[in-house]
Amino acid sequence: MKMKKMVGMCLVALTTCAMLIGCGSSSTKTPDEAKSGKVVVNIEGTVSAVNGNEITLDSGKVVVITDDTVFAGDPDTNSQVSDKIDVGNFVQGYTSDDLSQDKVNASRIWSNEAMQRTGGKIVINFEGVVASVDEDSVTLDNGQVVRFSDSTIVTDVNGAVNDAVFAEGGFIQGFTENDPTDEEITAKRIHIVVY
Repeated sequence: MKMKKMVGMCLVALTTCAMLIGCGSSSTKTPDEAKSGKVVVNIEGTVSAVNGNEITLDSGKVVVITDDTVFAGDPDTNSQVSDKIDVGNFVQGYTSDDLSQDKVNASRIWSNEAMQRTGGKIVINFEGVVASVDEDSVTLDNGQVVRFSDSTIVTDVNGAVNDAVFAEGGFIQGFTENDPTDEEITAKRIHIVVY
């Protein structure tokens, strides 16, 4: 009887060790290892201040650009990303730091866009993740339908895009002369931030 208890306790101990070892061997995926095929973005915003190697986003979060920060565009488009960050630029990137902190180190900067300005203000009044794509419109993740036509100006990191291809999961920003809170709007300008 004692032998059965001893064998049972050994099996429980071995099973527990195996589970702990299995859990401990998993690693955190980096943006390059994301299996979804999309870049991982967990920091983004408009730059409101630049102080040396620190940028402050409009949300108040401070992002530190280190010697290890990689400026790399979307792998699908092979776009180049400038390492010169100015106030007013729209920045998207990735950090492995705790996002609840006020200051994080940037591992990657995927997008660093100088936005067009009018009267000192950035001309963006809608943005979102593309949830679905139709022939002449996209529906954003908030349910808003953004219509576009041949007169809609479409740009990406490389400039004007003649035959824009919108993809589900991509991030767009733009300007409409409609009420930007309407359920359906017509875009005058669309900027594809992430395909």
